[in-house]
Amino acid sequence: MNLILISMGVLGVTGLVAAVLLYVVSQIFKVEEDPRIDLVVAVLPGANCGGCGFAGCRNFAEACVKAGGTDGLACPVGGEPTMEDVKRILTPSDAEEAAAPAAQEGGEKKGFDPVIAAKIKALATPKASFPNSILMAQKL
Repeated sequence: MNLILISMGVLGVTGLVAAVLLYVVSQIFKVEEDPRIDLVVAVLPGANCGGCGFAGCRNFAEACVKAGGTDGLACPVGGEPTMEDVKRILTPSDAEEAAAPAAQEGGEKKGFDPVIAAKIKALATPKASFPNSILMAQKL
């Protein structure tokens, strides 16, 4: 019995030390990323087809954010409407820039373009999971 308790204690302490070590290392090597990349990925079609010349939609979004615009970049699947949404994310309009100081003074909250916000909300909406669809098929 003592042998079991000792081995459980050693295993628990080893796990705790490893968890603390992993946490410290992850904080040291943390990579900060531009949040606009996630916004651009949200408006892209998500086909990961490589038609744009990049490995996938995430790489295309990173290139757009790094370039600061969409000059010379195009998403053939999403077409012009998608590229317009990407442009709106990367280049704030004059009205948004002028409203920024007023929003800070008046306490108004500055928001995204409603089209982009709707697309992000649609992508964030959970879809029916695979096991649920199997259960629904069995009930029929």
